[in-house]
Amino acid sequence: VPGHRDFIENMLAGVGGIDAALLVIAADEGVMPQTSEHLAILDLLQVNGGVIALTKVDLVEDEDWLELVTLDVSEVVQGTVLEDAPIIPVSARSREGLAELAVAIAQQLEQYPARRDTGRPRLPIDRVFSLSGFGTVVTGTLIDGTLNVGDTMEVQPGGMTTRIRGLQTHKQTITQAQPGSRVAVNLTGVSKGDLERGQVLTTPDWLTPTFLIDVSYRHLSGSDQPLKHNQEVKVFAGSAEVLARTRVLGAQNIAPGDEGWLQLRLSEPLALVNGDRFIIRRPSPGTTLGGGTVVDPAPRRRHRRFRPEIVERLITLSAGTPREILLQTLGHGKAATLGELAEQCKFEIAPAREIVEQLVAENAIIPLGATGKQQLFVYQSTWHDWVDRSKGLLKDYHSSNPLRLGMMKEELKSRLKLNANVFNQFLHHAGEERAVIDEGVVVRLPEHKVEFNPNQRKAVDLLIKQFSRDPFNTPSYKECVAAVGEQVYAVLLERGDLVQTSEDVVFDTRTIKLAEERVRSYIQQHGSITVGQARDLFGSSRKYILSLLEYFDQSRITQRKEDVRVLRR
Repeated sequence: VPGHRDFIENMLAGVGGIDAALLVIAADEGVMPQTSEHLAILDLLQVNGGVIALTKVDLVEDEDWLELVTLDVSEVVQGTVLEDAPIIPVSARSREGLAELAVAIAQQLEQYPARRDTGRPRLPIDRVFSLSGFGTVVTGTLIDGTLNVGDTMEVQPGGMTTRIRGLQTHKQTITQAQPGSRVAVNLTGVSKGDLERGQVLTTPDWLTPTFLIDVSYRHLSGSDQPLKHNQEVKVFAGSAEVLARTRVLGAQNIAPGDEGWLQLRLSEPLALVNGDRFIIRRPSPGTTLGGGTVVDPAPRRRHRRFRPEIVERLITLSAGTPREILLQTLGHGKAATLGELAEQCKFEIAPAREIVEQLVAENAIIPLGATGKQQLFVYQSTWHDWVDRSKGLLKDYHSSNPLRLGMMKEELKSRLKLNANVFNQFLHHAGEERAVIDEGVVVRLPEHKVEFNPNQRKAVDLLIKQFSRDPFNTPSYKECVAAVGEQVYAVLLERGDLVQTSEDVVFDTRTIKLAEERVRSYIQQHGSITVGQARDLFGSSRKYILSLLEYFDQSRITQRKEDVRVLRR
């Protein structure tokens, strides 16, 4: 890369994909400011290593000078990714050292393992152009997976869908591209104008662009000022370059040579994953300030700056074990599916499932609801907190409403501040544990029973006898309330002793079941039933029979067709 500072930002679009660096230093000049900046960038990006070429040795006649420059270079690279890099004196004119340089580069590359294949290929796009007869072509260095001719792909940010028409690497046509290779991809369904450097070509439906990223950050020791809160910077990640504002977490600022935590608010969305490395530069004058690693590529919200638990979480995400990362991602007070945990942790499903199963076996996390793809998991402490709060709310409710069977589900869900899916799965598991009892519409504590006093019991017994005496000509709603009181009547409805079929008509449950059996049997024999036929069947008035038939319609037992009822399929 040309050393001039104007070329550095262009260089950053491609340097993130390299395995090794060839750092070139002229023997007659020694280490220059641009050399130091290039070295700092390589170190911040944690490039595996490389080779140092000490060029133009034919111009150096003084052996002491050459030795001095070599020592100076060795000193400069100490503590960086190139501290063990061989220093090879070379000359383009005399060709001195060129063979040794080639061998040293080959030896370096042999040391490094093949690029990882996570099954989620990403190609940060660094060039976009079109070729006559082919259409749109993008290039980049492939990471995290393979590409195949015919694959359906997605471009993020943007969400455009495309398909791979052809692949080349180093001008060789291929059908599959491997991680770590330079690739040219011929795409269909998108035009050159749709794409730009900085976007990522990947498989559909998993990579989500974000305006916020949480990162670990190292400020270069050679910087003349600390990195300040709310400072405008340029962020370089993959092949992308965007302006951003810093949010320094847990400290006032980050001094030269120090490390810290940032939340970066990006001016444009980036498509990143946990572990991606980045560089931060000052917009003007252009200077490299530092860099680091993406710890959380999609934080849910803007963090408060001086919250110890935020920094603790970032430390775990940055350096924790997979188990610690998963637990930290799950978080207190939240629930997540296996798929959500795997995606947020950037784990594959299989290892994520293994960790989750282990944590469930240890009772560290609790599975809610029925097993399946959408089963939710919560921290043990979160589970106990929800149970304790539910019990407390229900205890207070039972104390204030001793004649009510329980609290309405909707009210409990609202008081716990849980969404419907989480609440339903929580209630399912809490019911299995008999922490609470789900009565269908209401929820109660297991020990709660509605008990009438002697006078109420006597009134209820008298009312039920009236229903038994003439099952299809029953007391009205007003008569029931007058007989036992509104609270006791509500208990009889909740408990299922009585069923109110319309505004003023009430039946007992046994009568409803008997009527359903008779209606079903009559329709099966005659094909349908009219209000008049039902009135004759039950020996009752039109008011009661019409209310009863409409109740069966609402219960989806029967269906009205003009003047008759038939059974629903």
